[in-house]
Amino acid sequence: MGKQTAIHEQVLNTQSTDELMGLYEDWAADYDRDVNETWGYSGPDRTLYWLQQYVEANGARILDAGCGTGLVAVALAQGGFTYIDGIDYSQAMLAEAAKKGVYQTLLQMNMNEALPIATGTYDGVTCVGTFTSAHVIPEALNELVRVTRDGGTVCCTVREEYWQETHFADVLKSIVSSGRAQLIQLCDEPYVHSEESICKMAVLEVRQPD
Repeated sequence: MGKQTAIHEQVLNTQSTDELMGLYEDWAADYDRDVNETWGYSGPDRTLYWLQQYVEANGARILDAGCGTGLVAVALAQGGFTYIDGIDYSQAMLAEAAKKGVYQTLLQMNMNEALPIATGTYDGVTCVGTFTSAHVIPEALNELVRVTRDGGTVCCTVREEYWQETHFADVLKSIVSSGRAQLIQLCDEPYVHSEESICKMAVLEVRQPD
C-alpha cells in the first residue's frame, strides 16, 4: 500500500457524519487538486467506461449519487452525457460541483435515508467514492436501484477495505436474488494511485416490477 495524505486518513477514520461534514467543509476548495494532481484518482474515468458499455449517452438521464465536487459528472459530460443530476450531503461539496456547469440539478440529500426521488426516474446511476469508510451504509444501494428505471444501469465503486469490512456483498446478493437487478459486472479497478489501492466496480442492470 502506498501513502495516504493526512486529510484522507482523517476522512477514512471519522466517527460521525457531523465530523465528516466538517472535514469536507474545510477540504472542498482543495479537493479536486488533491485527488487529481496529488493522488491520481481513476474512479470517475473507470465509471464512465463501464456506464458507456450499457447506457447510450444521447438523451440518458443520469443521477450522480454522492457527487462531491462533480468530478464524475465532468467525466460523464466529456463522454457525451448531458442530463446529469447530483446529490450529496455536503453543502460545501455541492457548491464546488455547481461551479462545474455540468449538472441539471444539485440537491442536498442523505443517502443513508430513503431518497425523495420517484421510482424508476433515471436511466443510469453512478456512485463513486461514496461506499467507503465512514460515508454511506451498504443498504443505500437499495435506493440507487429503486430510482433506476427497468433496464437501467447502476455503476458503483466500493473501496476494497469497505467491501471486506462491511456486509456490502450481502446487500448486493440480496438485491440480485430478489430479482430487482442482475449483476452484469463485478471486477477490481485501480482506485487511488498514490496509495496503490483498488476498488470493486459493481455494475447492475435493474429490473423494476411491472
